[in-house]
Order: sequence, then structure tokens, then C-alpha cells
Amino acid sequence: MDNMTNIIIAAPPEFIEAASRSGFAVAYMIYRIGRGHHLFRAQGISRIKGGLMVLDTDGYIGGGPSSALIMEILGECEKNNFTGIVLDTGGKAAMPLMLLAGHLAAELKKHGLKLYIHEVLSGASDLTVVLIPTALSGGTLSGHIGDATAKYGTGRVALEIERVRMDFTLPAKTGTGTELTADELKNLMDEYHPQSFLSKDLCAYYFTYHDKKGTHFVLYDNDTSIRRKLTAAGKLGIEDAFVFYPHVSDIIDRLTDV
Repeated sequence: MDNMTNIIIAAPPEFIEAASRSGFAVAYMIYRIGRGHHLFRAQGISRIKGGLMVLDTDGYIGGGPSSALIMEILGECEKNNFTGIVLDTGGKAAMPLMLLAGHLAAELKKHGLKLYIHEVLSGASDLTVVLIPTALSGGTLSGHIGDATAKYGTGRVALEIERVRMDFTLPAKTGTGTELTADELKNLMDEYHPQSFLSKDLCAYYFTYHDKKGTHFVLYDNDTSIRRKLTAAGKLGIEDAFVFYPHVSDIIDRLTDV
């Protein structure tokens, strides 16, 4: 499809083999910073080539030299021909993580590699790529992406595409509803046989239904809506979009259909 943003599949160890068969680049969720500020890799993973490293920083508290750690990270990237790193901080923005992101971004830049970070770390360095979530309950996706590119620059924005399945009881007082599993969404549709509509603003489908609690508004994604998200991002100059496996396992082969 013209103007479509590149898809990168973030996959934990048990889904790497399946994700690799998709033909898309894989972001390997098998790395973490462990004791002594060293890089650890999950065991039992066969040799990998290409794609990206997802680095879990949950165990990182700073306080030690980062140079040796960064050298280990760069060595792993070189060995596996990685094109970049996703720094998984769980949305945390502690000062040690800010400092690590800044140092790592500078070193990766020297080697032509990208560092993708959560928006809360955007102030760490202007050499990073900021991940912008696409799960919205209001406004427009194009406006949301446009605001991010205006703030950070087109080359510094990538999308984090969350496959939305959300049930809102109306009137919705907050922008968050009840998350639905795939089976729960299917059961609702089988029970109420609602007519679904495409929100061109949100690039997502929606329907309403009524039960004893009142009126519900359900927002959800499928392959068509995710393709629209990718196309909207591509038209605004966004190069990369991340999706999570297995959340898109049933539609992965249809995400780039024309």
C-alpha cells in the first residue's frame, strides 16, 4: 500500500519464531539489564539476525559505570545486525534512566543505530525516536501524530500501535473503558449483532449496544483499521510503527494488503 509506514513486530521469546515467519522486522523482547550493570539475554533463543533489540530496564537503578554496559549492548547489536534498540522503561522517567538514554542515544548515533524511547524520556536526548501510542478515545489520529511531529520532528517519531478492544459505559466520564479480550469482543458481537462503523478520525471501528447497565460504546481494531493507522502515519512521514505479537497474530498477514 502506498505511503504505508514500516511494521516492526515486538515479540517475547515464545512468539519469536512465529513473528519471524511474518516477513516483517522483529523487535526481540529477550534482553534486560541485570546485576552489575550487565546485559542479559533470555536462554534457549536460537541465533538471530537483523531486527531490533528490546531492552528491559526494570532492574536498572543506575549508580554504576554505564560505559561497560553500553559496550556490551553495542557488541550485541553488531553481532546480530540490529538496526536499533527499544528502551523498555515501563513508562518510568527516573534520572538514572534519563542519563542512560542520553548516553546510549549518543553512542548508537555514532554507529548509525536508532534508540526508541517512551515519551516520558523524550528530554533525555534529541537523538532518540519517541514512541507515540495510537490508542485514542477522542480527537483524531492524524492530529495526534501531527502534534507529535511538530513537537519532536518527523524523523523523531514512531508509532506504538495498540490493538484496541475497549468497552465504554455511557456517559463515559474518563477516556478509559474496560479492556476486552478477543473472545469477549466476539461474544458481544454474537449476542447483540451490532452494526459496526469506521471512525475515520480515530482509524478504529465502533458499535453500541444496550444492557441492564445502560448504553455501551465499544471501540476496536481489526486489520482494516490498523492499515488505516499505518497509512495515516505514512502520509505524515512516520517511518516505523510497532505492533505486539501475539495481539496481531490472527491478522498479521493482512496488515499490508491493498
